[in-house]
Amino acid sequence: MLHMDEGLEQTLIRSRCHKGRLLYYFPAERRSNSNQENDSMSSWCGWHTDHGSLTGLTSGMFMRDAVEVNCPDSSAGLYIKTRSGQIVKVVYGGNEIAYQIGETTEILSRGHLCATPHCVQAPKGADATDLERATFALFMQPDWDEKLNFPEKVHIHQELIPSLGSLTFGEYTEKLLDKYYHLKL
Repeated sequence: MLHMDEGLEQTLIRSRCHKGRLLYYFPAERRSNSNQENDSMSSWCGWHTDHGSLTGLTSGMFMRDAVEVNCPDSSAGLYIKTRSGQIVKVVYGGNEIAYQIGETTEILSRGHLCATPHCVQAPKGADATDLERATFALFMQPDWDEKLNFPEKVHIHQELIPSLGSLTFGEYTEKLLDKYYHLKL
């Protein structure tokens, strides 16, 4: 449980549940210039928010035949949606790390910090053929049994929150997995 004299930092320091993952995006199919669904902004990874606390991301690395190359399409990459609904391409260098706020931070901050909706757009055009992308993500989250006390007003997953307004991080995770993957945990 988040105590009055503690913050996100102490919750994450105490946690044993952080996960590092290499995110790999397979080469996109050859794209036409039409407005097909495959040409959407979320063509490599659809719009979503991470359910943990914070996600640290290295910049995307583009490769063709296992050789790093520059991306031929400046519109390809990570996009976020601001609180006002504006869509912004995230640009940061190869020696920098970007951080996204997750749903659990939104819950723990009582809505003062908002989870970052984001997606990844695949490159388009003839030069994008056989282009793949990789990035490393560190998903930081509370321990499985950490108690989440939900604020009265929540704009994310309201349907999952019990009337008492409290779940452990593990219970919240299982409810989300069941919602999206129908695991019936």
